[in-house]
Amino acid sequence: MEIDDQTLRNFLGPQIRDHGGNVEIDTGLWSLFAVEAADAEANAIANSLLANVPFTYAAGLSADDRWMLYYVGDADRWPAIQWLEDKSRFLAGEIRPASAAHRALVREVATSDKPHRSAQQLAELHARGEIVAGLVREPDVIRSLLDRLHQHEPLFFASFLNLVTHHLVDLIVLHRQLIFEDLASVNEIVKAGLSRDPFLQSRQDAAAEIRNTLLRYQMINPIDQQKNTAIANPYAVYLEIVSDTDQITAPIDGVAVAVPRQNFLNALHAIRRNLYHGAPFSSFDTQAPWMTEEIAYPFRFIKQRVDSHRELTPLDALYMLERAVDA
Repeated sequence: MEIDDQTLRNFLGPQIRDHGGNVEIDTGLWSLFAVEAADAEANAIANSLLANVPFTYAAGLSADDRWMLYYVGDADRWPAIQWLEDKSRFLAGEIRPASAAHRALVREVATSDKPHRSAQQLAELHARGEIVAGLVREPDVIRSLLDRLHQHEPLFFASFLNLVTHHLVDLIVLHRQLIFEDLASVNEIVKAGLSRDPFLQSRQDAAAEIRNTLLRYQMINPIDQQKNTAIANPYAVYLEIVSDTDQITAPIDGVAVAVPRQNFLNALHAIRRNLYHGAPFSSFDTQAPWMTEEIAYPFRFIKQRVDSHRELTPLDALYMLERAVDA
């Protein structure tokens, strides 16, 4: 039974709100879904959603035989909750949460004595399209990464550069976390004399590239080499996005069009939803069957921006565009 995304979303929303692994129906048992036993369509949707899930669940009738309950035990509760969140965002075309395994790799970069191994794994996952930009966006994790730069470890500088090169560190959070000491640590390495030790020279090269990246996104003022406090959103600067709380100013065919912010986000989500389903970005145009009048203008602007930044994958570009208009 093939069920369209909107039907699945209409089912999932109320179920996550009212159940979603947060209602204990018996000791150690948590309901994911509860649907009327006589509702064949709703039960078909539930079974379709739960087919091939990465956790163990069970289903059974309530004591009064009125409800079919789909539930998990304690051991599978958090994997199920995380899966539900990811599924909901996938169907909505929203930014998906990082998996527990990927979050663990990020924390290894911050804490391991071999950070380059975890950083390289993340870089390879990104190169294969299994993770996208902005994977690292928790302020405390980014703070711990910046703090470790102060230790001047050659392997860590290369590891941090790997994350930044693959756009895995959210630049808005990074910019907010940057302090004088962070930049002083990078600048100190960059300004040091050339080393005959290739290991130490690799640290200097990595530090220079980190600094160049921060300059590219105008997070550093090139005049005094300090944090650029004149900007708040590096993505908006880099992608040349002009917006306020309610609208985006979108140059389309040489004319500046005021696009409602929500229409812009709706267009982003529609594009991303189709990318999630495997459709190539190059196939999208205003004649697509999912196109609507309200998203046609912002779609053209988004496509123009993505096409003009071929150094980014479409999903990375969409992440940056969405973050660029964060209020």
